[in-house]
Amino acid sequence: MSKVKALEFVRDWRELGDQGISAFLADKEKEMGSVSPHLEKVWQAIKELSIGGKRLRGALTYLGYLMAGGEAKHKEVVIKAGVAMEIFHLGLLIQDDFMDRDQSRRGVKTVHARHKDPHMGAVTAILAGDYCYAWTSEILSGIGSVSPSRVLQAVEVWSKYFRRVGYGQTLDMLVGERGEEKREEILQVLSIKSGEYSCVLPILLGASLAGAETKLIKKFTELGLELGWAFQIRDDILGMFGQDEVTGKPTGSDLREGKQTLLVLKARDLLTGEERVRFEEVLGNREAGEVERRWVTEIMRREVLASVEAEAREHVEKGKEIIKSLKMPKSTSLIIEGMFDLMITRNS
Repeated sequence: MSKVKALEFVRDWRELGDQGISAFLADKEKEMGSVSPHLEKVWQAIKELSIGGKRLRGALTYLGYLMAGGEAKHKEVVIKAGVAMEIFHLGLLIQDDFMDRDQSRRGVKTVHARHKDPHMGAVTAILAGDYCYAWTSEILSGIGSVSPSRVLQAVEVWSKYFRRVGYGQTLDMLVGERGEEKREEILQVLSIKSGEYSCVLPILLGASLAGAETKLIKKFTELGLELGWAFQIRDDILGMFGQDEVTGKPTGSDLREGKQTLLVLKARDLLTGEERVRFEEVLGNREAGEVERRWVTEIMRREVLASVEAEAREHVEKGKEIIKSLKMPKSTSLIIEGMFDLMITRNS
């Protein structure tokens, strides 16, 4: 029942969010065109990449607003905030795809992949991401219908987690460059880049616009982290076992890039002997053949998957215990409970 409520909530938000994003980017097409027609291709790439996606972060922004007692009559406020969250996410995806050297996203070419000159591709991806961050700031700072203090609190929340996702991405790259894989560092990166950014930030953004006080913000942060871990574990699973046409991104790219995911950590805990050696030889080896990559996929499915899924369910149970301690309408608590179930069963 709760999962159905969550699916309906996300579906309704997706419709509102898609409309808001489309209208906002149409306005930016005019703005960029007034500067120079040479910017048209950049806008077109951003527009194409904005289509599709789960829209979970915008939905969580809206949900955070309701969880904190936000009034439905001011729905346009949180719709704007949700659109801002999706535009921010788009900017991070554009730059993340460049850093991960991914060639496609949501069925279209990534920004950097549209250029023959790799340097020009890199420059365009960096700047396109920067446009999205500036637009996010524009949307949030322009929110009306609520007190300026609430808007300021929301902007401060966004600024904090914008910084932290940058710190997490930098740490992620540095750990990979050093070739040192300390478990605590990997878990820190995953927490910052997924738990905080994907779930804590949007929930707190919406809650701030509803006027949530410090004590409630703390509870929502704990809740968001549990939801974020459930989200990240499922993301790792889809990255290894999902289907490109469903997930919208190339399956196996984490393996090729040697990403330090929870699946990888579990594999190192569980694999021994020749299996462990062979696994390490394929991880991060872009020259590894299809047979080797398929072997890793199957060994992960057989030896690792069940353990990781069990860990995801533990985070779901912890999150639901936190929900019980919160005072909110039953209809809202059913949606957030359903979000936990949705996070670990989604296919994209």
